[in-house]
Amino acid sequence: MDIDTGEGFAHPLMRWLADVGAGVDAAIECPTLSLPLDEHESALRQIAVYEAKLASLRLRLTRQAELSEVRKLTGAANTAGWVQQVTRMGRREASVSVRLAKALDQTLRSTGEALSDGEISLGQAQVIERAIRRLPNDVDADVKAEAEAFLLDSAQALDVDDLDKAGKHLYEVIAPEDAERRIGKQLEEQERRARENRTLSFGPVRDGMGTVFLRADLPTLAILQALLDPLARPRPSGPDGPDLRSSERRQADAFAELLSQAQAAVDAPARGSIRPRLTVTVNHDDLVARLGYGTLNSVLTDSGPAHLKVKTHRDEDGSGGHAVIGYRITGPPLSATLVRQLACDAEIIPVVLGGDGAVLDLGRGTRLFTSSQRHALAERDGYFCHFPDCRRPEKWTEAHHIQHWVDGGATDLNNGVLLCQHHHTVIHTKGWTVRMGPDGHPEYIPPPWVDRYQNVIRPNDHSIIRG
Repeated sequence: MDIDTGEGFAHPLMRWLADVGAGVDAAIECPTLSLPLDEHESALRQIAVYEAKLASLRLRLTRQAELSEVRKLTGAANTAGWVQQVTRMGRREASVSVRLAKALDQTLRSTGEALSDGEISLGQAQVIERAIRRLPNDVDADVKAEAEAFLLDSAQALDVDDLDKAGKHLYEVIAPEDAERRIGKQLEEQERRARENRTLSFGPVRDGMGTVFLRADLPTLAILQALLDPLARPRPSGPDGPDLRSSERRQADAFAELLSQAQAAVDAPARGSIRPRLTVTVNHDDLVARLGYGTLNSVLTDSGPAHLKVKTHRDEDGSGGHAVIGYRITGPPLSATLVRQLACDAEIIPVVLGGDGAVLDLGRGTRLFTSSQRHALAERDGYFCHFPDCRRPEKWTEAHHIQHWVDGGATDLNNGVLLCQHHHTVIHTKGWTVRMGPDGHPEYIPPPWVDRYQNVIRPNDHSIIRG
C-alpha cells in the first residue's frame, strides 16, 4: 500500500482512478472536429472497450461491498439500495447490477473475464447472465458451462438484441430433445393460466362512447383477429369517396360489424329462448321527425331504472303533487336518427311513447325482414351490399327499409335493400336517398355536395340517370 505523505494513506486503486479521471477529462476537452473520419470507428471501439473494463471494475467493487456488508454503514436495506444511493441508479438497474456482480463472481467466471478484457459489453454480459438464469434448475453445471461458452462465442458476432434472441432459445441449442419436452410443459402451463386469467369488463360511458377492457389467451385473440381482418380492409373508392379511416377506426368498425353479424346469426346465444336484443325508449314524434333522442335500456351506466313521476294535481298553495306511474330507464342516450337505423335490421325493441309518456307501441320482431326475405333481396339485387360500387358480401349486410317502418313502410321486398353497415349509416346520416326504381331495383340519389346535379345511380344496370 502506498503512502501519501500529504493526505495520509491512499489505496493504489484510488490513485489509478484519479489518473483515469484525469485522462478522461483531457479526452473530453480534446476537440473531436479534427479527428479524421477513418479514425472514428477506432475511437468508438476503444471507448467501448474502456467502458466494459470500467463496468467490470464497478461490478467487482459491488460484489466486494456486498460480501463486506458495506450497506450497514449507510443503513441501506440491502446492497442494491446502497448501490442506488451511491450511483443514483434506478432501483431495477441497481438490483440487476448486484445480481450480475454475484453471478460473475460465482458461476459465470468466463463471462466476467471477457468483460474485464473488454471482449464483451456490459449489455452482453447482462444478456448472458439472464439466459443462463432462465435455464431449468436441474440442468447440470457442465451444461451451463457449455451454454455460457456458446453465448460468449456468439457475442463476438451478435449485438445485444440478437444475442438476447439467441439466449431465449439457448436450451433448445444445447439440449434440443429435453428442451422440446420442457417447452411443451411450460406452454401447457402458460396456456392454462392464460385461459384462467381471461377478463372482459366495461368501463364508464361518456359522451356516447364506452370502453371495453379485454385480456385474452392467444387462440382467442387469433380467432378475433381472423374474424376482424376481412371486415377491416379498406373499402374501395366509390360514389361516397375513398376510405379515409385509420387502421384503428377500421378495426373498431369491423368489431361493431362482427357483433351485428353475431346478433343476427340463427344460432346466436339465447337467454330463455330469446335471441340477443336491446330495448330503446323513444318519443314517437321524435322518432318520426328524426329529432331528439331515445334511451337505451342497458347496464353500461351506474344509474339503473328510476321511478317516473308526473304532476297529477295542484294544491292551493301552488305546490304540485306527484304520483309514481312507472319506471324511466336512465341508460345511455341514443339519437333518434341512430334509433331509426338500428331498428331497420337489428333486434332492437323500440318502446314508442306518446307525449304524455304512455306506451303507444312496443315494437316486435315482425318489422324485421325474415331470412327468406333477405335471401330474396339478395337474389333480386345480387349477393352483395347494393350501394353503388360496394362489394361487401350479403352475409355482412343489413336489411334497410326504403320507407322506414315508423313512417308506414312495409316489411316486404318492394321496400327493402341490403346494405353493409357502413353504407346503411351513410343512407341514414349522410344525405343519400334510396328509392325503388322503375325497373324494380333500388336506385340512389347522392346529396348535392357529392353530385351537384344529384344524378340518379342505378347499380343493377350500372347507369347514371342525369337529373
